[in-house]
Amino acid sequence: MCRILVASGNVDAAKMLENITLMAKDENSLHEMNQKEGSGSWKHQDGWGVAYLDQKGDFIIQKSPQAIFEDPKVQKLDKLNTNLLIAHVRRKAGSDISLKNTHPFKARHPALGECIFCHNGVIKEDIIFDQQYRPQGKTDSERLFYSILSDITENKDSKIASAIQKNLQRYAKTRGTNIVLATKEKTYVAMRKNCLPKYYGMRLGQGKDFMLISSEKLKTFPGISWTSILPGDVVTIQNGTTAFSISKEKRSLLQRITTLIKK
Repeated sequence: MCRILVASGNVDAAKMLENITLMAKDENSLHEMNQKEGSGSWKHQDGWGVAYLDQKGDFIIQKSPQAIFEDPKVQKLDKLNTNLLIAHVRRKAGSDISLKNTHPFKARHPALGECIFCHNGVIKEDIIFDQQYRPQGKTDSERLFYSILSDITENKDSKIASAIQKNLQRYAKTRGTNIVLATKEKTYVAMRKNCLPKYYGMRLGQGKDFMLISSEKLKTFPGISWTSILPGDVVTIQNGTTAFSISKEKRSLLQRITTLIKK
């Protein structure tokens, strides 16, 4: 279980890291996991990672198995000059605390090139993927990354969004799953239906010259217009800009009939 933050456009790295740290300390908002014990009772202290595009347009990853709020190395990233930043903090749910289990993960896809991946959720069943991908750690998250890459056959937004949607629906034994899949050109953010809408929700924030997608609305970013990403949505961001589109999940005939019966 994790917290995720993505920023594109005129990125303020220091504020991004300040806010992902607040989420890691569980000091940003109330949700299903901390509503009984209160703020600060559901910390994400089992590792942190950041992926960003450098001035050459290449991905750089920095990560650590330490808690982000205890790691002095984080301060060195405050002055990053980038137009795309992806941050992740981890709360382990099965696999050990280690660098190999810390997000983001990186792999090369035949059509997409170099890809970066983050995940929030737990999948308690076998995850199938092409054997060209070799897991380095023990997390379900890394295996889900390879499963999604295995399902993508061409570098076309509609095909990628459809492959992600179908893949996430394949796994039934999960309370929730959110993913970020980034190439050098595009970032895809998806959320599947879940039983904890506050904790597993994803929010899209729009500022004057930047946009955010976050596990929680952020406290220290004033003047942002927030909207909720709906289960089944895939948001496609044009990296380095505020431009995005949303692909809605196509429902099967059975799903449509079931909805009509409920009405």
